[in-house]
Amino acid sequence: MESTTSPASSARDRLLASASRLFHERGINATGIDLVVREAGVAKASLYNNFASKEALVVAYLEHELDGWIVGARAQDDPLSPSTERVAALFEALARAVESRTFHGCPFTNAVIELPDCVPVRAVADRYRDVVRVHLAHIGRQDAASTTTTRLVLLYDAAITAAKVGRDAALVREASTMAQELVQPARR
Repeated sequence: MESTTSPASSARDRLLASASRLFHERGINATGIDLVVREAGVAKASLYNNFASKEALVVAYLEHELDGWIVGARAQDDPLSPSTERVAALFEALARAVESRTFHGCPFTNAVIELPDCVPVRAVADRYRDVVRVHLAHIGRQDAASTTTTRLVLLYDAAITAAKVGRDAALVREASTMAQELVQPARR
């Protein structure tokens, strides 16, 4: 059977997969283009045929991460479940990543820290923050601008930071407990 994937898209996919893994594990600034190309098994020209620059590759990586976060959040969320269970599921996914030692921090936060003046990177990070806020608002059955939603976002951010710095899933689960208390029906 003949492949329907063109060589250019195949090279693009391999470059993006390689960059995603390397940026996630090593960081953006510590990952050179030559390493991405070598790990992807493509010619350097393929990189520039698919991405105008390393910055464009970083933006594509972040957009891919955002898409993955959305898919993952939707897959683990049951809108018919109580808010406490829904928020617990979100935090538990983070705790499991910490326990599996696959968590290297929030890719959006990491990118903004590494590339603070890069407007396209910040734009994707801002979209991620908006998506998280809206998702947490739905979980808490609140308006996205509500105090409860703001507190949920802060707890989620704190859990991510605790996971990156402390590498302790118990800290993530403690933040989950606090988030669950925020969305309990008696509190609203």
